[in-house]
Amino acid sequence: MLPDPKDPSYLGSLVYFHHAADSLSFSHAARALNVTPSAVSHRITALERALGKRLFERRIREVHLTQDGTELAQATTVIWKELQEITERLTTHEVLRVSVGPYLSSQWLLPRIGAFEAQHPGLRVDLIHVIGALESRLADVSIIWAELDGPETETAMLFDTKAVPVAAPGLQITDAFWDGKLPPIHYRDRSTWRHWLAAVGAPERFADRGEVLDEPHIVLEAAAYGRGIAIGFLPFIAKFFDQGRLVPVGAQPIRSSRGYRLVVNSGRRPMARLFADWVTDQAQTRPTTADT
Repeated sequence: MLPDPKDPSYLGSLVYFHHAADSLSFSHAARALNVTPSAVSHRITALERALGKRLFERRIREVHLTQDGTELAQATTVIWKELQEITERLTTHEVLRVSVGPYLSSQWLLPRIGAFEAQHPGLRVDLIHVIGALESRLADVSIIWAELDGPETETAMLFDTKAVPVAAPGLQITDAFWDGKLPPIHYRDRSTWRHWLAAVGAPERFADRGEVLDEPHIVLEAAAYGRGIAIGFLPFIAKFFDQGRLVPVGAQPIRSSRGYRLVVNSGRRPMARLFADWVTDQAQTRPTTADT
């Protein structure tokens, strides 16, 4: 009968075998594993029975690997080395989990995160890309897209954004574009367009038109391909302006009803607070550039 790899006793026997094969001594293996030499001998005998192969030639006061034992020892040596490397990597790096929307991550955070990790070699930042709120227990720090004038919460303002209608260059669009044929493009719901239209005194019925998309990147790409007019948010939309893919249309930008807020979910972790202070400083001193 072949051994069951899912059987803990089989995997444990391989550990005994590896130490015995590495030292060619049951006694040395016993000391390394803090067990008796007879325990090593019994586990290896059980492994040999399970495999139906002799792994060691046993002589007085010494053991030697058989051909089958040599092949198995080569495999366990490689696996043991990989396990040691992975374990060392996991235990020497503190992991900080940061949840953030894909749009802010790609446009602003990703170009900067390497600089923070370089300042803290023992730390690895794992970005969790989500749209909407994430359970606090799943992230140490969260950057969320939220209503600016909502109820008071345990959050800090990171970015106060401005909303501006944008469209592909070269289109014939008047300042009163809501009277034209080109429809609005919405992100997730129609509230952002309604807020902008109300703020500039334009008819809110314009927001009843157009498609609603779930990804902010797709909204901007759709506008860049001439499918309609989207709401972009300064300072992040400036990248599309610089590339010549989008241009502002209509009235001046207005203060958005939404912005990015920072939440520290693991206040007892010093690195969580350290990252929060760093990202806040980045937002205040380098809101659009990536020269960190």
